[in-house]
Amino acid sequence: MHYQVVFAPTSIQDLGDSVSFISRINPEAALEIGESLIDEAEAALSKQPFIGAPCPEYLDRSIKYWLHRDYRIVYEVDEAEETVNVLRFWHCSRGDWPIGL
Repeated sequence: MHYQVVFAPTSIQDLGDSVSFISRINPEAALEIGESLIDEAEAALSKQPFIGAPCPEYLDRSIKYWLHRDYRIVYEVDEAEETVNVLRFWHCSRGDWPIGL
């Protein structure tokens, strides 16, 4: 089973914010973190779309999260379309999770 992984604009914005913040201190590390999060999310979620637990903030059980490094990767599985929509890359140091997707 291989699902297609799609990155929502909100996830790209989150990742851009993190990379921008990290690049102030270490540009090389920022680039590596950004690329590796995309690569690792795509590799893992395409093969194991149900790796995470349902997000307790949402009634919709298809919205899941996976903790990877210091990031909460929030995604939605569409079994009919065999896709995983990555909705957010939220760094845990940023505080409370924003409910809006």
